[in-house]
Amino acid sequence: MEQVDVENVAADPADDVDAAICTCMYKLLPTLKPEYAEVIWRADLLDEPRDRIAASLGTTLNNVTVRLHRGRQALKKRLDEMCLTCPVHGFLDCRCDDAERIRERRAAVRS
Repeated sequence: MEQVDVENVAADPADDVDAAICTCMYKLLPTLKPEYAEVIWRADLLDEPRDRIAASLGTTLNNVTVRLHRGRQALKKRLDEMCLTCPVHGFLDCRCDDAERIRERRAAVRS
């Protein structure tokens, strides 16, 4: 699974899906079981069709769906435990240090 460098997220949110997703999620995704992290990455972040994921993993569509469901539950639990502001203010409006640095960098680029 590809690691995301939160320091180098695109300056223009339209350029990159990374900018729209809480940076905390990228830090926590690798802490999940690898089979959960991979299907979340491919299905939710890359928009890869689930049937293609199943075929490439040599498993059933049902198994991919179960992994995705369980992985999302595990990720939500980790986000709720680790991120103190996102559950209150929203995961797409993160106020963690990384998100604040990215916002400041974007503001400087736009000025």
